Amino acid sequence: MLKQRFVIQFGSQFGIKVLGMVAGLVVARIAGPEVVGVIAFGTAYISIWGFITGLFGTGQIKLISEGKPMADSLATYSWLQGGSLLLYTLCVLGLFAFQKVFFEGYFESREHEIVIVILLLANVADQLLFFGNTTFTATLEQAKANLPLVLKAILYHGARVAVVFLGMKAIGLAAVNLASGLLVLPLAWRLIRRLEFGRISRELVREHIKYAAPILLIVIINAIMEYADKLILAHYTDTKELGYYSVAFSLGGMFLLVANSAGAVFFPLFSNLISQKDWAAVNRKIDVFQKFIALFLFPAVCLLVIIGSPFLITLIGEQYRPSVIPFQVLLLATYFSIFGMPYGNIITGMGRFYINALINFICLGVFLACIYFLVNPAYLGLGAAGIAINLLILNFVRNLLCIFYSFRIGEITIKASVFLPYLAIGGLSWLFFHFAPLFSEWHALWWLAVSPLYLAVVYLALYLLGFLTQDEIRRFMDVVNLKKSYAYMKNELGGKS
Repeated sequence: MLKQRFVIQFGSQFGIKVLGMVAGLVVARIAGPEVVGVIAFGTAYISIWGFITGLFGTGQIKLISEGKPMADSLATYSWLQGGSLLLYTLCVLGLFAFQKVFFEGYFESREHEIVIVILLLANVADQLLFFGNTTFTATLEQAKANLPLVLKAILYHGARVAVVFLGMKAIGLAAVNLASGLLVLPLAWRLIRRLEFGRISRELVREHIKYAAPILLIVIINAIMEYADKLILAHYTDTKELGYYSVAFSLGGMFLLVANSAGAVFFPLFSNLISQKDWAAVNRKIDVFQKFIALFLFPAVCLLVIIGSPFLITLIGEQYRPSVIPFQVLLLATYFSIFGMPYGNIITGMGRFYINALINFICLGVFLACIYFLVNPAYLGLGAAGIAINLLILNFVRNLLCIFYSFRIGEITIKASVFLPYLAIGGLSWLFFHFAPLFSEWHALWWLAVSPLYLAVVYLALYLLGFLTQDEIRRFMDVVNLKKSYAYMKNELGGKS
């Protein structure tokens, strides 16, 4: 069942990501980097306060996975989350009004202001839409957790392609974001109404606050690191440069869905296993995950780095050439995030949120130092490439810290054999990358011929070296077995999970 839960989670996120990428490519080509930049600016502006609505979700997952009363947990979480959503809305509107009154000219145009207001309303609708996601994630009901997200993505991405074809720009794109969330809201609440709500529990409120206290620092720091870099980039350059980065991130950050999908499954799973002190099972899950991503994900990342320039230009046009380097760097940065994900889940699964807060605080210092020197024109002034490099450095530092602390507080073991495939894949990838300029002299579409050649050489080498075994191939086939995943999803939605 674990494989199917992961596949449902990953498949849903992958489908959403593919829809988003296809729609994003169309929007980017037709609307141009300036429109993309306006949407990215508006999203970052309203999201910088998003930490307020993220205080209680982690605690809800942990409390339910530990066996706390479901009905009372739902009632308590509803009350806390509703209050946090109201506070979030007031904070965004308050900051917006303050800057309008006291910092005339802070916003580049009236369009920026309208987009911010519409996206704020869309985010409020999304918070209501995804309310049940936390509870269904805690109970490992991935199909129920993801159904509203998938339906909203289908409506939103289809609509945003339509509006750019009709000649609408940033305001139209923001409006369809709001409309698609409102249309799916009735279905999301229908799933939630099947759940039993009890009474607000003072004990559970105290438990939530106990987890939320260290999480408060974590989510504030995460919001700063996730969105402040975009606002800083727009401040030092313009929204067009931000558009270059946003397009690169939408493609280069595609592999983050692996980390998000695995994290949604592993956090409640690890929390349960750790509460039973079953460290052998935890280590087995981590070992399988690390082998899987090394053999089946890392080669894909390396391939996209090798063919990054012609791949990106073919997809979205010559006007996005400044997005190439950020795209390549972001591919590596997101892989670092995937690699370190299980170790971060060990820390949170043990309830050591204060350690997670310490890690995030250290990362914030690294973030502020790097982003200032990488983006500020007075120093390196690297623009979009600068914040991509900043993310790479940040993820590398976070991985080291998560691994260090998970070893200190848990009974974690890492086999050296996990790292050996990286040497073979990395060496072969460097050779292909080195000879890429020679390949480009053959034909503009050289990358279409080189891609299967690269994969064939890499997997032949892995097989001959003994890294790619029958067990690994069988495990991969289980993951991509759609029949099993469909049966699991059908059972879950039918209440038989």
